[in-house]
Amino acid sequence: MTTPLLLAATLLFLSHAAPSWPGVRPALIARLGRPGFIALHSLGSLATLALFVLAYRAADGGEVLFTPTGWAAPLVVVVMPLVFLLLVARITTRFGALDAPNPPRGIYRISRCPGSLGLLVWALLHLNATGDGRRVVLFVTMAAIALFAIVKNEIILSRSSGGQAFRAATRLLPRPEPIGGWILAMGEIGWARLVGGVAAYLAMLTAHPWLFSVNPLYWLG
Repeated sequence: MTTPLLLAATLLFLSHAAPSWPGVRPALIARLGRPGFIALHSLGSLATLALFVLAYRAADGGEVLFTPTGWAAPLVVVVMPLVFLLLVARITTRFGALDAPNPPRGIYRISRCPGSLGLLVWALLHLNATGDGRRVVLFVTMAAIALFAIVKNEIILSRSSGGQAFRAATRLLPRPEPIGGWILAMGEIGWARLVGGVAAYLAMLTAHPWLFSVNPLYWLG
């Protein structure tokens, strides 16, 4: 683990946090216009991501900060289908604007932040299953980005009547009996999204050894 990697991780986090912070985003849109803001934000995010990838590849694994427990890797394999469902359902279900969200349907009956929650669970699962310094930096950075998005969105939702109504009708974290009911939520999510989430999970499970040189099922022997 090296200083360039820590610097790149900090820049990657700031590229997501700074432009989207409440008050900063509207000011930038007013000055640059929405297309200009989107272009600037996208270029900044891509540039810092590329910098992080280069720094990650250049860094060695670093010292082992902790030794994962024996159940850490199996837990990743078991829980990741839920993560893919959260992400697929979030991408394919319209949310609306943060200050005027659409009425909650489908995945939003289970959590009002399914995308950020999915990213956070992914990062924490993988952090728990690693332990070397380089990958700890990677997954802590991703978890920080997800946590920031959740907090930022909660702040924005609380500032408008539409957002407040959406918060009142939803929950941040899934519970045994979410508002609207699990049966209703799963019916609105639909089989297509469920199958899509499972298919995406199986595709990643298959490609993982080639993409990241780690077989998620190595613990099966």
